[in-house]
Amino acid sequence: MEYRHAGPMRSFLLTACLGLLAFPIHGEQTRDLSEIYELALARDPILQAAANRLRASEELIPQARALFLPELSLEADANRNWETIDGTPAFGDVDAPGASDEQSLSYNSWTAGLALTQPLFRMESFALRDQANIVLDQSALQYAQAQQDLLLRVSEAYFDVLLAQDQVSTLEAEQRAIDTELRRAQRALDVGTGTVTDVNEAQARFDLVEAQILRARNNRTIAGENLRRLIDEQPGTLAGLRDEFVAEPPMPTDPGAWAERAERHNINVRLAEREFERAREEIRVQRAGHYPRVDLVARHGRSYQSDSPQFDGSVDSETTSVGIRLQMPLFAGGSTSSQVRQAQAERDAFFDDTVDARRQAALQAESAYLNLTANQQQIRALEQALRSIRSTEESTRRGVEVGLRTTLDLLNVQRDRFETERELAEARYEYLLNYLRLQVAVGSGIDGSSIDDVNFFLSGNDG
Repeated sequence: MEYRHAGPMRSFLLTACLGLLAFPIHGEQTRDLSEIYELALARDPILQAAANRLRASEELIPQARALFLPELSLEADANRNWETIDGTPAFGDVDAPGASDEQSLSYNSWTAGLALTQPLFRMESFALRDQANIVLDQSALQYAQAQQDLLLRVSEAYFDVLLAQDQVSTLEAEQRAIDTELRRAQRALDVGTGTVTDVNEAQARFDLVEAQILRARNNRTIAGENLRRLIDEQPGTLAGLRDEFVAEPPMPTDPGAWAERAERHNINVRLAEREFERAREEIRVQRAGHYPRVDLVARHGRSYQSDSPQFDGSVDSETTSVGIRLQMPLFAGGSTSSQVRQAQAERDAFFDDTVDARRQAALQAESAYLNLTANQQQIRALEQALRSIRSTEESTRRGVEVGLRTTLDLLNVQRDRFETERELAEARYEYLLNYLRLQVAVGSGIDGSSIDDVNFFLSGNDG
């Protein structure tokens, strides 16, 4: 029987080196989830775009305030004038046929002055001011929504890295365990107490796990790159779960309470409510087309008219005027009434969107709660299964030593143990992610408190 163990082992060492090169480890620094999240807050381009949009929306407030403030403008013009005047002569026989006087004048003129307009009553200005405040609230909520999205993206990327590292670690441990059994089976074959079947089974299992390790290392590299893109640098060594991690049930334990909380505080619900309020103010804006506009108008200016060949002397005058201007719309072809009806229909549509947003938020919160409790039960079941499998593995190993069990039996039990360890790690990470999803569903954790809750379960040691 040809012993092929040396080749796979050399390949194993080579792929291990390549995996380390593909995913650099910075042993001098261990970062936890809170630190990674803080880096992402400062560097994520999506969040920065939301911050810039919020900054742009803040300018709507001074723009709305300007609607109530006076407008001051400078007015000036300069002209060259030509006039032809037909009229009755001032002297002579006015009854004579053809008695008329026609004069042609040419002269220069200019005027300059200041014009002040102070709005006194414009119905649409009040609605536009209220709309500006609503739009600013919407932008603030959209920024909070971007923060929540970043919280989930960072957490998912962080735990993807930890899960990928756990996959690699357990597969490498499984390969080492198989290697031990392969060596034992080969020694037993050499002394005549083993079988070729045992060696072949162990060798096949070794090769299969080696292929799984290559795929797992590739997944680890991809997960690390995904996290690097969020923080714009290599994440380094990440803190893993504490050994004393225990999955606790969410409080309160009533899914209806979480659903009710989501209906009030979910970010999408609050955005839909603000959109409904904005649409309601739009009706006021359109109805303002039926109302008068009253302005205080003041002007002060100077005008000058030069002399002309026909008349000697120039005219230089200064004028000041103050008055009230009233503009009352009477008929606009039905456009204003149509725009009011359009705004009312849009308001009704946004009301329906608000109802749907509440239902979606309640479903999202209830689903996250149920997934969280299912994760907790799954973790408890897998922990119990792992204890049972370890006990079975120990008894199977003793059975192999006394010849009651085969190498294949032990390899199968070991495979079950490592698969259970991987499933348990995945369930624990999914539990923490579902906790964050539940907090997002009810509009909590924008200030980073949810990240701190999860970070409590992480250790400063290499995970």
